[in-house]
Amino acid sequence: MRSNRRRFLRGVGLAALGAASVATKPAFAQGATARAKPRGIAMTVGLNRLDPDHYPGALPLRGCINDSIAIFELCRLQKFTCYKPLLNENATAASVLEGIRNAARELKAGDLFLIQYSGHGGQVPDRNGDEADGLDETWCLYDRMLIDDELGRLWTEFADGVRILMISDSCHSGSVARGRGFIEAVKAGGAIARGPDDRQAILDELKDEAVSFRYLPEDVLLKAYQKDKSIYDKIADELGESARDDEGIKASVLLLSGCQDNQLSADLSKNGLFTARLLETWNEGHFRGNYRSFHSQIVSRMPATQTPNFYPIGVPDLRFWLQKPFTI
Repeated sequence: MRSNRRRFLRGVGLAALGAASVATKPAFAQGATARAKPRGIAMTVGLNRLDPDHYPGALPLRGCINDSIAIFELCRLQKFTCYKPLLNENATAASVLEGIRNAARELKAGDLFLIQYSGHGGQVPDRNGDEADGLDETWCLYDRMLIDDELGRLWTEFADGVRILMISDSCHSGSVARGRGFIEAVKAGGAIARGPDDRQAILDELKDEAVSFRYLPEDVLLKAYQKDKSIYDKIADELGESARDDEGIKASVLLLSGCQDNQLSADLSKNGLFTARLLETWNEGHFRGNYRSFHSQIVSRMPATQTPNFYPIGVPDLRFWLQKPFTI
């Protein structure tokens, strides 16, 4: 992507299971009928652990599954049709892609698709030249990384007038310097030198918490990329040059992300820090503002070194941004 906006959106650029409407797999009743009210579909994805065959040396996280279950329950109470949460080994690339495509087929103008992701964030070398820093952002799903360009292509499958809300609690810490280091290491087959980050500042601010971070160390990320390089190259070839443009997105997409692209997302014992503050701000539905004020209040609860992002792409929809969060 040519800006932080595109990188966050794609890369990006997703609670007790007895749902009012829970699908055991991403599938819905067939048949189009006139609907008096908009429809909401929610899909939650959380991974505390990854397949060691695809991510050699990746350390587990603690709060990601709790994040996804909590957002699932929030959506259930808001009367979404909820997919069964995709957790750990069930959160494969094929399952996530299938769920998004099913939602795209089902939803019409005025409907809302919510996709939540909690897990490791990663990066792979950009093959189509759409990234200023030479890197595509990824979600680290169980069996492979899901590339932001894949998400960007999927958003084009949604109908004009659909709203898409992305909640991503993962690291997207790809500064230009680190990006160049990664590319050079991939070419040379060597290790990646760490750039500066804000880990110690976050640890200092959260002294009473057991804190880790939702990123793969560069050596682990490099091994994961090199191990499945043929898969990522094939995906890039299939997407081609069309993945460079967002112009085909007819839906209105809004991303609420856990941090900026040069920051790390903290993982706590119960939840991710971003998700924990989001839930505190929501206050079991007592929050009365819109998405803008929701984001601002979440930011006010966060350490200065982890700043959640508010980023729209696709068709601008001020009415969407000014709604109470999670309103179908």
